[in-house]
Amino acid sequence: MAARHGMFMVARGIFQYVEGGDLARFIGYPSADFGVLDYLVLNHLAIIVRGDAVGFDICLNAQDFDAKNVAAVADYLAHTPSLIQVRIRMFLGGWLTESFLDVEEAIARLRMIGDGALHAPEARLRMAERDPDEPCAGTDGLRRLWQAHRGRFSSDFMDDALGQGILDRTFVLEPGPRDGWLVRYMGSGIGTFENWQQVGRPLATEQTDRLYTEWVSRHYESALASGGGRYDHVDAVISTTSRLPTRVRYRRRLLPFASLKGKPLVVGYSALSGDLALPL
Repeated sequence: MAARHGMFMVARGIFQYVEGGDLARFIGYPSADFGVLDYLVLNHLAIIVRGDAVGFDICLNAQDFDAKNVAAVADYLAHTPSLIQVRIRMFLGGWLTESFLDVEEAIARLRMIGDGALHAPEARLRMAERDPDEPCAGTDGLRRLWQAHRGRFSSDFMDDALGQGILDRTFVLEPGPRDGWLVRYMGSGIGTFENWQQVGRPLATEQTDRLYTEWVSRHYESALASGGGRYDHVDAVISTTSRLPTRVRYRRRLLPFASLKGKPLVVGYSALSGDLALPL
């Protein structure tokens, strides 16, 4: 089967090439506008796909769909060699994006959707608390740095985090006397709320999902009091400035630190993951 490069709408099981302003901006493009895309996916059961020489992006409604469209995309992937990455942006309680370096895993996910095996979570906020000593390739880098620096937060720690490639999803929080937790650092890879990138701002503001921030704040308090930190699997549907919620699934490690002046801090790392102890 010939590779499909460009953007296509899949309707009634047929790939139709599309082009133009809003549809041309898809996952990975700067200032992506999902308005028209989301309308087609959510209201007309279409699937929007975009392919290039190395990857394939898929946007679909995993709650209400035409099984013919899902099967057509899965069959296309099964007969297209040399794809390096597949990304699926699906609506399932909220907009959730998963990346697959194994095409077979992406096909399996599509088959699950087509079979009606996936359902929106009944609870917005779910967490599975894990043993802090449980190995986790995605978050163990932070624990090793915590041990190497003996729980002291400094510029040397930040330099080492950068050198080990974990700074983009590292965050640093300080308990405040009046405004709750304050953001001291938020990695560029954590884009849930734009104002979290502003150092010194409270974690909870009018622009953030207060239910979510109050929930995670309790986890930070627990990590600070524990002495040894905590490790969790998290599945959260979060209200943002977008019209529809965002869903994030990640492995998170939280560790107690102290500044060079002795101020208590919590340093965390979250690794997006589709492999959690919480069913999709």
